[in-house]
Amino acid sequence: PCSSVPQVLKSCTEFIEKHGIVDGIYRLSGIASNIQKLRHEFDSEQIPDLTKDIYIQDIHCVGSLCKLYFRELPNPLLTYQLYEKFS
Repeated sequence: PCSSVPQVLKSCTEFIEKHGIVDGIYRLSGIASNIQKLRHEFDSEQIPDLTKDIYIQDIHCVGSLCKLYFRELPNPLLTYQLYEKFS
């Protein structure tokens, strides 16, 4: 079944909801090498096991990957066409 929510966002947000009740989950950055490793796993069209120690111990890398995904969208969520209405 096709989902309108990309798998990377679905997996990361579900994981954060379950394990990420820590201060600054989206404010603090994860370790860059962990973020890149996680990104590579999703890019390889795998659904990574987010319960691995590397991700549990650096839960901020999961939040950082979500932020990275949104930053790299070709057209932002608050689209350029609707920017004036939003502001």
